[in-house]
Amino acid sequence: MSASTLRKKALAERVEKQLAQKQATPLEIMARVMAGDVSVTEMQFEAAKAAAPYIHPKLSAVTMNATVKRSVTEYSDDELAAIAGEGEESSPD
Repeated sequence: MSASTLRKKALAERVEKQLAQKQATPLEIMARVMAGDVSVTEMQFEAAKAAAPYIHPKLSAVTMNATVKRSVTEYSDDELAAIAGEGEESSPD
């Protein structure tokens, strides 16, 4: 691991330990700042911001491409009629 990674990890561990004593997560600290709480110091906010990715991982988008196969016996009569109707040519009036 690089020195930077080790420093970040050590910082996150220290912040996590301190926050555990106060029962506040980095997300809660940031939410308090957003709500206008002036009791949170800049140092606490920066520490919460640095620790947040380790404690609250970012969600990532996932693309799923799947083909769902169904047996003919699993379709309802209405579904089968709709499928059958798609293949018919329209007749002249």
